Amino acid sequence: MAIDFSDMLEDDDDVVIHPRDIFFTLNRSPNFSFPRDIQTEVMNRWFDVKDNKDNVIKLNVGSGKTLVGLLLLQSSINEGKGPALYVTPDNQLSQQVIQEAQSLGIEITNDPRDAEYAAGEKICVVNVYKLFNGKSVFGVGVSQINIGTVVVDDAHACVSTVLKQFRLSISNTHEAYKRILCALSEDLKGYSKARFLEVESGDPRAYMEVPFWSWDARQEAVVRALHDHRNDDEIQFTYPLIKDILPQCRCIIGGQYLEIEPYFPATDLIQPFRRAKRRIYMTATLSDDSVIATHFGASPEDLGQPIVPSSSQSMGERMILMPQELNSELTESDIKALLLDLSDSVNVVVIVPSKLAANEWEGEASQILVGDSVSEGIEKLRAGHVGLTVLVNRYDGIDLPGDACRVLAITGLPEVSSYADLEDSVVLSGTSANLRRQVKRIEQGMGRGVRSNDDYCAVLLLGPKLTRRIRSPEGFEMLTPATKEQLKLSRKIAKKLGTPSVDDIKSVILQCIDRDSGWIKVSKKALVNLQADDQLRLDGAKLAVRAAFDLARANRTREAVVVLDEAIDDIEDPQVKAWLLSRKAAFQHGMDAEGAQRTLISAHSMEPSVLKPMHGVVYKKLTPSTGQQAATLIANHGHRFIDHTNMKLYADELCSDLQFAPDSSEKFEAAVNDLSWFLGINGQRPEKDYRNGPDNLWALPNGTFLLIECKNGVIPGNGISKKDAGQLGQSLDWFKERYPASTAIPVMIHPDRRLGQGASLVTDMRVIDQVGLENLRNNIRSFAKQIMDPDVSASASEVAKRLSQFNLSADSFVSAFSVSARN
Repeated sequence: MAIDFSDMLEDDDDVVIHPRDIFFTLNRSPNFSFPRDIQTEVMNRWFDVKDNKDNVIKLNVGSGKTLVGLLLLQSSINEGKGPALYVTPDNQLSQQVIQEAQSLGIEITNDPRDAEYAAGEKICVVNVYKLFNGKSVFGVGVSQINIGTVVVDDAHACVSTVLKQFRLSISNTHEAYKRILCALSEDLKGYSKARFLEVESGDPRAYMEVPFWSWDARQEAVVRALHDHRNDDEIQFTYPLIKDILPQCRCIIGGQYLEIEPYFPATDLIQPFRRAKRRIYMTATLSDDSVIATHFGASPEDLGQPIVPSSSQSMGERMILMPQELNSELTESDIKALLLDLSDSVNVVVIVPSKLAANEWEGEASQILVGDSVSEGIEKLRAGHVGLTVLVNRYDGIDLPGDACRVLAITGLPEVSSYADLEDSVVLSGTSANLRRQVKRIEQGMGRGVRSNDDYCAVLLLGPKLTRRIRSPEGFEMLTPATKEQLKLSRKIAKKLGTPSVDDIKSVILQCIDRDSGWIKVSKKALVNLQADDQLRLDGAKLAVRAAFDLARANRTREAVVVLDEAIDDIEDPQVKAWLLSRKAAFQHGMDAEGAQRTLISAHSMEPSVLKPMHGVVYKKLTPSTGQQAATLIANHGHRFIDHTNMKLYADELCSDLQFAPDSSEKFEAAVNDLSWFLGINGQRPEKDYRNGPDNLWALPNGTFLLIECKNGVIPGNGISKKDAGQLGQSLDWFKERYPASTAIPVMIHPDRRLGQGASLVTDMRVIDQVGLENLRNNIRSFAKQIMDPDVSASASEVAKRLSQFNLSADSFVSAFSVSARN
């Protein structure tokens, strides 16, 4: 007679709830003999604080996070804290979790409607899309499927998806776009007629944020337009998440599409997630942990310290090199040739920030992966040798273990993913808040190629902007301890190399790839005594805005304003303070419209890039520097650059941005302004800062002004359009009204010097065309190379000679790089 042993288990009063003990009760694969020491320690530490609603666990890639997460969920089920949900960033990682659960002998399902999940008998594995969307099976606003304990794995990678799920994006061909634009048109015209006309014409480069007072006044029309199309594909999965919080959303309308999104994703609207007894966030150590509170709704006061092992966490080898730090004369072509050469024998993956950057690899890369093509391309890399693969703006949520990636290159700074992020990045440009966002994304990207303890990869950080950010003292301090140590080791390598050639750099990379025994010992030793990072890095400004957002949603606006006032008092950086003041004004408007405008005026006086108030902005006239150009240049450089390499990288950064290219107007105009500073000339961006006037204005030391309109994104061959010539004329009228006693030279940066059909010549108009811009870029690079010499850079007379030599002095700049416009 067969015995039903399951009855004996049910009679057992001693339920196993410690995750490590559970491990030994499982009918697991022989591959799982014992938990690693690191895993055991983390499980022990979690067990001591398991009744906290929110816990953060930090484990490096390759430390076995998946096993830990599964065992914590099984422990919670055994304790009666189910149902248990495991959330991953995408389907590929969900499949990996399911496979590991099956190997462990843990009951698993991928269907939240499974009765055994609801009964606490199986762990359910889903991707983050399944949990957070406007038609979530778990329920929006009401609970349909309960969650007792949830693990959010790779939480930072999940964030980008969560943001997309709460962002409503509607194309300009959709009826809802047309109705919303129509409802807001008069307000937008009043705010900036020029920008509105660009948006209305469908210009892909144009966008403008709807002022919060207009957004508030037009709520009924907006809601009606969205409601009438709530079942359309572009709207149906987001509208239910934002329909009740539209007043706490931002709307930015572009020429091609509009975006509506809340200040932060209201993930608490998925009530089962909000009500879960236990929420466990698993992540690698990164530079900004604020998202656990701002995007997942955890209480920052209750989070405490993250759970980390006390011993150093082993991780794979990374040889991190910054070629342009090693040799500032190396060009992009040199590095591209190096990567293509290496790709003949190993898989090389290049992460670029945008489709525009990916275009530079057309015809040379084996595959360029963007959007839906990523998964298939990653599988090819896992299957064997591909060559060189370009990933477009994918810094997280991708595993490239072993031979799938032996050389990983990250080129350029990560770009923002939405209009709202773009607006904020302009306001916060140069601040620690913006730098932290960039460093976090770069580190996420660097982790793609090393996915286990015995994995190895050479990592190249490329581009003057990226190199300058990472090598700056502030940027370096934001890196995680492991990355810092690996970067320190790379700098020791740099000292041995001196000023290496491309072949020298290749030789060192091959020592990593070909498993040089000396390199293996040195790289492992660098991490032996690494201390665990047990601190949460939280951004007080972001936490304050999230708290205000939640209070405003609860109609507690006055308290929201108080929270922001307290945060504003604690902030010293004027840009961050201005950003917070602009947020305060938006929340303040509903209870004190006049006070909100006064708040916005204060913000605008600190940082002109914030939203312009309805009235009261006083234009600040630009004046020439009082000293000689060379002396001003030396003072400027002394305040910003830590060394001559940093200065040279900055010059390369400017040249990289000063190019004729579509959809790059913001970057280009900012570079024109930065160039004036770099050359010791006072500059300004009136159109950006005051919504009126030219793109750029330079006050030359000789008293003359350069009035500059940038048209770097137009397609050459059709001449200067009537509209663009008219805009330069309007800017000249603007100048004469504000500077009646001064002289301005009107300059247009445009690939063509000839006027197009119907365009009128502006008096004394000059054009920096393709030849002129290329000459300017070459001269900037040559000038920067000359002033790397300490004996030159410290002497005003020597700097002045070089300014004249390369036609960068105020007296020769216009004649050297521009030509007269022609009919």
